[in-house]
Amino acid sequence: MLTDPKEIQIISGARSKTVRDPKRSREHFERIFSDFLADVRFDGMRLLDVGPGQYDFGEMARARGAKVFGIDKDPAVVALGRYKGFSVVSGDIRKIARDQFPCPMDGVFCKYSINAFWFVDDAALQVHIDEICSMLHADGWGWIAPWNGVPKNTPLDQDRIQDILIRQVAGFRCHGFEGVELTQEQSLYYGVHGLTANRPLFTRNLVLPERFNDNPGL
Repeated sequence: MLTDPKEIQIISGARSKTVRDPKRSREHFERIFSDFLADVRFDGMRLLDVGPGQYDFGEMARARGAKVFGIDKDPAVVALGRYKGFSVVSGDIRKIARDQFPCPMDGVFCKYSINAFWFVDDAALQVHIDEICSMLHADGWGWIAPWNGVPKNTPLDQDRIQDILIRQVAGFRCHGFEGVELTQEQSLYYGVHGLTANRPLFTRNLVLPERFNDNPGL
C-alpha cells in the first residue's frame, strides 16, 4: 500500500490497473516471504526483481539488507522505483539481458511478469530463459511464477500451446529450476491467479512448503 503522495502521483500513470491501485495489499508478498524466503539471508545480497510493480518485493528484501535491481518498460513503474531509491533499468522484459545488470545476482524474483507465449519461436523462448537464469551465480536462488496468458491476437491450437508450455519447463529445468503446478487455491493465496494456460511456479535453491507435497511436478 502506498502512502507517500508523490508515490501515488507517480504510479497513477501506470499502464496496469493493478499496479495503479495505491491501496493494493502487500499480503501476497508477505506470504511468499514467509513460505519460501524465511531462511534466506538477504543481508549483502544482490537481487533482481523482474517486473517490480509497486516494489513490494524490493522494499521487503531491502529492509532485510539486500540491494535490489529492477527492470520494466512502464515509465511510471521505472519512475516509482527510482524515486524509492532502487536501481531500475528502463527496458522491455522480453529483451532482458545479463549485461544490463551487475551480475551475477544472488537471487531472481518474478511474480507474474513473464509469459511463455511472448515467443512463438522456440529458440527465442529459450534465449529469454537463458538470459534470466544466466544472471544467477551457481548457488543463487530463484522464485519465478510466469503469467502464461495466451495472447488473443496470436491464434494457437491446443497442441502448440502445450508444446510451448513444455518448452518453458524444459528451459528452466536445464538451469536447475524445479517446477510445480499451483492449485487454484495456491494461485489465489500467492496472488498469481488469472486466465492463463497453466499455473506454474519455478524455484531454485528454495525449499517448497509442506502444502506443496501433493502438487504435480512440471
